[in-house]
Amino acid sequence: MADTYGGRNVENRFSIPTLGGDNKDFYTLLDTSTGSYEVKRVQPGGGIFGDAEVGTFDTEGNFTPGKDFKSVLDKAGQKKFLSEETRKILNTQATETGVRSQIELGVPEKTARLRTEELLKKGEATTDPNQSNEESAAQSAAEGLDDLKKDLNEIANSEFAEAASGTRKGSGSFGNFSYPKGRNQSQDFMKFTLLEYKPKTIGSGADGGGFGFGDRVRKGPNGESGDRTILGSCSLPIPGGIKDENGCDWQGDTMNELQIQGAAIARSVLGQGDKDPGQAGEALAARIGGNSEDLKKAIANVFAGKAVGVQRLMSRTTGMIFNPNLELLFDKPTLRGFQFSFDLTPRSKEEADEVIKIIKFFKQGMSPIRSESNLFLLSPHVFQVHYVLNGDGNQDHPFIGKMKECAMTNFAVDYTPQQNYSTLTDGYMTAYKISMQMKELEPVFNDDYGTGDEIEIGF
Repeated sequence: MADTYGGRNVENRFSIPTLGGDNKDFYTLLDTSTGSYEVKRVQPGGGIFGDAEVGTFDTEGNFTPGKDFKSVLDKAGQKKFLSEETRKILNTQATETGVRSQIELGVPEKTARLRTEELLKKGEATTDPNQSNEESAAQSAAEGLDDLKKDLNEIANSEFAEAASGTRKGSGSFGNFSYPKGRNQSQDFMKFTLLEYKPKTIGSGADGGGFGFGDRVRKGPNGESGDRTILGSCSLPIPGGIKDENGCDWQGDTMNELQIQGAAIARSVLGQGDKDPGQAGEALAARIGGNSEDLKKAIANVFAGKAVGVQRLMSRTTGMIFNPNLELLFDKPTLRGFQFSFDLTPRSKEEADEVIKIIKFFKQGMSPIRSESNLFLLSPHVFQVHYVLNGDGNQDHPFIGKMKECAMTNFAVDYTPQQNYSTLTDGYMTAYKISMQMKELEPVFNDDYGTGDEIEIGF
């Protein structure tokens, strides 16, 4: 490879519109060993002492003025030259010069671009110049994903995203509550575990690779945390009316023969077929029209109607349409929603205190979180809900459907569920009714049920 990419030849020259006036005939020289690039301006006839040396940018963006910086640019021009807008222009030109120079040396285009970007960012081109375009495209996609994840993590962990000082934070900070206080320890119950919200990772593989997003691991009822922060929990009797409803979204869709064959033409245009577009068009006419002049006329009428914006021309004039092949097709999964209501009737001051704490637990737990900077709003905490068998806290009820991690979308408190205002001597309401609506964060999939023959409902 050469020591530098670029030169004063015409195809490498460019203008800098931000400077105004006569600003043409700049070019860059990209150093192949350091990733820095020098900016020069063409002097007429090459200049007695060569082209003007404007200056050099290193990989960190630092600028070192050249010996001709002040003579080529006045004070206003110098300021504009060092602006962010001009820097973007120069970076683009240095990149294109590097790519063009390597292509001339026989490097595949996508590989040349990848190597140039490496050189400008890291000061070293580590990709093999003989690597194929396909391999370079895959590598660029993976590196772009890594950069995206890095940027998002930096934002999430920045001082601007710190939760406001009045926010409950840390493991167990919300406390653990139970109603009724004297609950039979062998009785089945519901447990709401409050978890700090954690976004799904980009990349489905353990190493962050793969497609889509990673999985959320369901937390067990005994409170094991894994990589999650458990903020607190609340245990309540299982109410009446519990149910779940699984669903998928299916939509009717049509595709007539013209559309089917048109897709084949589009595939050929995109280079994916074994025929060129002309051959594909001839095949379409032969396949649909055959030797029937009437059928060819029908096809012509359809296209004529489309050309002049007339809908259903053939249907209006003949009473016929092309068979649309209507079929119900899978469109997307759906998210399950759940509703629960609990009657809380305290029988002692201790139990009344617990009820008040439980109401606050849910209200505060489902509320959005302000950042300390007030620039962002952070996601509310989420809940893992369990139906617990035999009250030991360790076993999901196998004969009631399980729930994935849920967001609480609504929480309501009725302070007079018996339709009259009534308080205890110290001001506590004689009864409270709490109602909540929850929705799972992700759909239920076939593989969530596993392949075993366990006698349980699963999700």
